[in-house]
Amino acid sequence: MTETPLIRMRGITKRFPGVVALRRVDFDLYPGEVVALAGENGSGKSTLSKCLYGTITPDEGTIEIEGHPVEISSPRRALELGVVAITQELTLAPTLSVTENVLMGRLPKGRFGVDWSKAHSLAREALDSVGVEIDERAIVATLSTELQQEVEIARAVSAQSRVLILDEATSSLSEVHTEKLMQKIEQLRTQGVGIIFISHRLRELYRCASRSVVLRDGVLVGTYPLPATAESMLVSRMVGRDMEDLYSKRKIEKAGVTLEVRNVSTLDGAVRDVSLDVHRGEILGIAGLVGSGKELLGKALFGAVPASGSVVIDGKKLKMGDPRAAMDAGIGFVPEDRKLESLLLTRGTRANLSLPWSRGGATFNRLGFLRPRTERKLTVDWVERFRVRVPSVDHPIVNLSRGNQQKVVLARWFALSPKAVILMEPTRGIDVGAKSEVYVFIQDLAARGVAVLMVSSEMPELLGLADRILVMYHGEVCGEFDPAETSEEELAHALSVGAQKAEEVLA
Repeated sequence: MTETPLIRMRGITKRFPGVVALRRVDFDLYPGEVVALAGENGSGKSTLSKCLYGTITPDEGTIEIEGHPVEISSPRRALELGVVAITQELTLAPTLSVTENVLMGRLPKGRFGVDWSKAHSLAREALDSVGVEIDERAIVATLSTELQQEVEIARAVSAQSRVLILDEATSSLSEVHTEKLMQKIEQLRTQGVGIIFISHRLRELYRCASRSVVLRDGVLVGTYPLPATAESMLVSRMVGRDMEDLYSKRKIEKAGVTLEVRNVSTLDGAVRDVSLDVHRGEILGIAGLVGSGKELLGKALFGAVPASGSVVIDGKKLKMGDPRAAMDAGIGFVPEDRKLESLLLTRGTRANLSLPWSRGGATFNRLGFLRPRTERKLTVDWVERFRVRVPSVDHPIVNLSRGNQQKVVLARWFALSPKAVILMEPTRGIDVGAKSEVYVFIQDLAARGVAVLMVSSEMPELLGLADRILVMYHGEVCGEFDPAETSEEELAHALSVGAQKAEEVLA
């Protein structure tokens, strides 16, 4: 390391109404260094990084870049200073092309406006540099969440920044594409770029960072060398307590089939002829890379996208393409994108938690209307059961941490005592403490006899929680794995080439 830090932050303090998000935090970043900024949701990680890339102005403290005091009043000013950020909250323009997003603010000029030939060529180079195989002329809104995240990464990398902030940039990426990003991080590090890496996937911190700066409740806890610091110690510093086994795997007794799926296909061909069974009390994991079809499978089964085939729950055949029919039959659904597909961001916690309760039977409603007293009482009860950290049940949901938002989404379905639940990326973007709680909730749900279909991009999660794992490849289910007899390497290989082909190679 050089004596002069690339970034030097001293005494950074930020207050919001009713809370001190950061309290006199010091932080240094040197050229060619990767620093992991760690902590639970609400610890201050994102607030500190936002102070650096200009979306938040600190109330107190100073920031220096290469020894020179600076004021970073906006993302544009941050970009001028060589600071670029990639966040979990996508900042793409959905109606524009991939090229326009990658080169936003930097489109090359020609004699008669934009030189589109050169622009598409530059965008292609940026996409290739991070291993993204998509058409640079495609409209962003037509891409999956994972591909949109990769476009965001390509845009940031192509800006040739001195400081790169990755704030949960891998939350929407599969294991394979995360590895590609890790390789790019190493390349940028050798070029002298300073990188701040924020992720709730601990393996990623240990994979790329040389040290971890831990925050808790807005206060700097300490700095710890990686990989020399044991993972258990780092987690205990983050959450303020020792963590037991994340998964607490339990054995299930095979019971009757609750959810029976036969020959389900989406109209766009992304899911093709999928058949599967989920037994009572079973957690069935669904694995697959981006584009494998796993992203749409859950929506097709819940009726959120047009599909053919049949879905049967407890012997009753559902009407395809009708989410209300699925809910009435006892199916719960937790979508992949909380903010876009699951939460009413302008409403309070109570309104969000009780959202599906109007179809929950006489306990929850009368003549189609929720009973206000019952709604409030049950909301308070479920907030307490799920340990949702919120000042009141009417507190705006948008002000809750990601982990607490996810707990609200899960609690709404638990309260309805469903027969089956479809969970799409149930722990995406939440910290290790909240993950451990969510895993307990999922295990408890299965223990109550609910059939759980869990779609996840995290292999440790699938291997740790699921009783069986089905692998999807090019829209089809191509193989089944027993988590007790499968390694991460074997599962990763199957995801990349298809489970059946992987078995042929191994044979």
